[in-house]
Amino acid sequence: MDITEFTISTFHNALRQQTTSCAVVVRTYLDRIAQYDPTLKTLVCINPNALSIAAGKDEQTKRFLQNDIPFPPLHGVPIVLKDNYATHDLPTSAGVKALQCLRTSTDSEVVSRLRDAGAIVLAKANLHEFAFHGTTTSSLGGQTRNPYDLTRTPGGSSGGTAAALAANLGLIGCGTDTMNSLRSPASACGIVGFRPSQGRVSQRGIVPVSETQDTAGPMGRTVEDVRTVYDVMTHECRGKGCERPSADGYKRIRIGVLEAYFSLEEKDPNLPKQLVAENAMVQKIVRNALAVIQDADVELVPINLAATSEWEPKTLLATADTQPFEFKGCLEQFLQSPEISYTPHRTLQSIAQSEEYDKDAVTEVFHASFIDPETYSRTSEAYQSRLSKIAELKQSVQRCFDENKLDALVYPHQRQLAIKIGPTVQPRRNGVLAALTGNPAICLPGKLLPSSA
Repeated sequence: MDITEFTISTFHNALRQQTTSCAVVVRTYLDRIAQYDPTLKTLVCINPNALSIAAGKDEQTKRFLQNDIPFPPLHGVPIVLKDNYATHDLPTSAGVKALQCLRTSTDSEVVSRLRDAGAIVLAKANLHEFAFHGTTTSSLGGQTRNPYDLTRTPGGSSGGTAAALAANLGLIGCGTDTMNSLRSPASACGIVGFRPSQGRVSQRGIVPVSETQDTAGPMGRTVEDVRTVYDVMTHECRGKGCERPSADGYKRIRIGVLEAYFSLEEKDPNLPKQLVAENAMVQKIVRNALAVIQDADVELVPINLAATSEWEPKTLLATADTQPFEFKGCLEQFLQSPEISYTPHRTLQSIAQSEEYDKDAVTEVFHASFIDPETYSRTSEAYQSRLSKIAELKQSVQRCFDENKLDALVYPHQRQLAIKIGPTVQPRRNGVLAALTGNPAICLPGKLLPSSA
């Protein structure tokens, strides 16, 4: 029995058969963390009480079994949280050295739900500074490495969580996604990352970037585990469309293939050969996967966006991204909230003056409100223009679904591999479309490439 390959269901089955215990599983993960994390740098904080909590879960297990009581959905499950989820018993840093001592008196709403469902918070994971970008480089946790290729990044910004799960340092995980941040590291580390529909998961108690684009979501090694965690995380759902699908009334699924998101945006014949080769590998993997699902009674519909170039990620980033307009206000609202029991900084200006942040890892989002506060505010015409652009984009995507009778769109999350360690920006990612429309998006592993690729 390989504990490190447990899913939630196999773990719970082993508990019922009394072939393992919560304490044994937690100890196994802690031993692996001690062995591998000094190299991988996936975590910034380990819960010192994880083993004692696991022992308490084992006492609960005995009572559940003796009284034939079903386990709570996450009973005893060790979880790795991105370190922008507030936890009353552990610091919450957003990966920023200036905030390494920040404490909250309460858990975020999501963490409360996870604990109520039986989860054990095992550790908190490194993330890209302030959850801004895609290489998981931070002033507090350093550079997280990809467990499948130590010369490459794990994607980001939830790269610490993804790398920890890929290296079997925890059973399940949670991240956040403002632009690409659940799906980029899932893609880079060969796990599943799910960005829920906007507003379905509470953001209370999570260090924010953009109220328009932020969402929290689950990460795991299997779709089943991710669905189980999502069911715990989400707001209670009673409306139409919230039910799990059944076999009754089955219809053939139509998936639109978003061709414009496959190839490199540039048509420059002088592009680096390695980049062209990486894009060819990405396209081959995704198209091979599409051939498999097409054989499983799925209808693929090519979507040509020649007439709708406004869907191009670079265009959307330039015309609709709300991060630089919202970050300062959202962050300061969090830092000044009554749930904060201690913080060394209550304003972005104070953090900037401390210089305790990675200047290479932050993006223009950090500096925008200092450089041009009149433009980069939620009262400016430029901001209203971006909101209008988002509204138009939502209508355009809905028309595409309606006109082509689609159930989903498919495309590679990024057009090249995770970059080599060094730069702090991962280029050519496609996550912005779901981030702006608020539609759900899932990243599924396709194929593990050799580390020499």
